[in-house]
Amino acid sequence: MKVSRYTFFFRDNDECYIYNSLSNALIKIDEESYLSLEEADNGKAGIDNDAYDDELLKALTERNFITDNDDDDYLKLKSIIMAQRGQHGSMHLTLAPTMDCCFRCHYCFEKYKTKTYMTADVMDAIIAHVKCHQDLKSIKITWFGGEPLMALPQIEQFYDKFKPVWGDRPYDSNVITTGYHIDKEAVRVLDKVGVKSVQITLDGGRETHNRVKHFAGSGDTFERVLDNVQLYNDLSPDVNIVFRVNLTMDNADEYEPLQEMILSRFRGRKMIAIAPAFVMDRSLNGCKSKAALFSRRQCSEYILKLARKGIDSTFIRYPSPFFYECAIRNNVAISFDPEGYAYKCWELIGNKEFAIGRLDADGHIADINTKMLNRQLYGADPFEDPACMECKYLPICNGGCPINRIENKFDGGHNNCCTLHKGYMAEFLREHLRRERAGVNNKMYNKPNAE
Repeated sequence: MKVSRYTFFFRDNDECYIYNSLSNALIKIDEESYLSLEEADNGKAGIDNDAYDDELLKALTERNFITDNDDDDYLKLKSIIMAQRGQHGSMHLTLAPTMDCCFRCHYCFEKYKTKTYMTADVMDAIIAHVKCHQDLKSIKITWFGGEPLMALPQIEQFYDKFKPVWGDRPYDSNVITTGYHIDKEAVRVLDKVGVKSVQITLDGGRETHNRVKHFAGSGDTFERVLDNVQLYNDLSPDVNIVFRVNLTMDNADEYEPLQEMILSRFRGRKMIAIAPAFVMDRSLNGCKSKAALFSRRQCSEYILKLARKGIDSTFIRYPSPFFYECAIRNNVAISFDPEGYAYKCWELIGNKEFAIGRLDADGHIADINTKMLNRQLYGADPFEDPACMECKYLPICNGGCPINRIENKFDGGHNNCCTLHKGYMAEFLREHLRRERAGVNNKMYNKPNAE
């Protein structure tokens, strides 16, 4: 027996803790056992089973702190991920009913916006595509863009066509929007199509947001978005709304007062939350000066700084095993633009250079770009990367965002794909313990779409 590769050691308030990223277990142990395991981990001693009482030894074994073979543990993790890649029972379907948008944000990867709106023929082809997957038992639809709420008639029309075909099978729906176009009609349509969660993008405080998101005659877009969210919550109080605040080094100081203002304004409204999101160097988006972009280290330190001030964020949650695969790696998951071009990653929607093909009338993807399809399904696989294969963070990271990895390998990108916990695991776990002692529920829940 040996200490597992996935085991972390740290102290907090003179107490000894060990955490395992594969089992996601965190336990407090006595000083003597801690030192014994630490010595074994450093290769200075072997595991002496007689040094631990039966209860502790059982916990160490069952929760993967000690193991017979790291390679077997790695293969266990790999088997879970490969099963997810091969599943055909659920589909994540991302639809851009239009690539049109009234804004032209400097950081936006959607350089390929057009005023094209999805036609009935494309809708029929998408539904035919779904029907081709006869093993489907559940589906999640993300409404994307462009600005999807500029295409409300198309969203409703698609749903009217889709619902009779899909029937009563499990169905989930969400939308990513600027929030500028929310009104009573938008709420009616979104309620009808079953949207239960909404991500709304802010670009900092009022002045910064209005500078980024504006057009001739748009006025105070920041205040309009907040008014629209209040209307939405009044009309549909059970819909989860998250403000996603895009942060650069230029506007990072605005997050704290913005969060305080949002929480104050919407006090008592349980389904409204706010979360930071970091604008990082992306090789394909032609973003602003790199000096303004967050590095991974800066993201980690920023999150921890917020937490130490008592400011909550989704990133500070207790680590969660990444036992699911990003949609780009799954054969079933797919994204479609208004013209029926197919993509594996929604960040590429509208850029036909990265389309894997285009739907024909029967719902089949024709003219397949095998090079692009193979890159996105199999390229830059963390389970073929020697560094990832040996990394103790792999179970809570899974190699990071696949499209970032693919950009690095094939397009000259320099994305840091590692988890924000890397190098800071003890600090994140100490913060979790502090919150736990304060009676705060700090378990992980679904993250906003921040990638």
